[in-house]
Amino acid sequence: MTRDEDAPDPSLFDRRIVERNIKRGLVTRKDYEKFLKSLPDASDKMRSPDEAPEPGSSSPGTGTPSPHAA
Repeated sequence: MTRDEDAPDPSLFDRRIVERNIKRGLVTRKDYEKFLKSLPDASDKMRSPDEAPEPGSSSPGTGTPSPHAA
């Protein structure tokens, strides 16, 4: 995937610092809104809390036991 040369650095949109970057003028609110709309839909990767693994069980799909497993 190639990045558009005119597009701002994606790290400027990190949700922890985006408000600071907007205040500093590094990105605009409009750029941020555009960035959010460009993100892919990941709703199919969500799980309900009922589907969460039990504490102490292995991580799903990794085959690696939890460090707390007996």
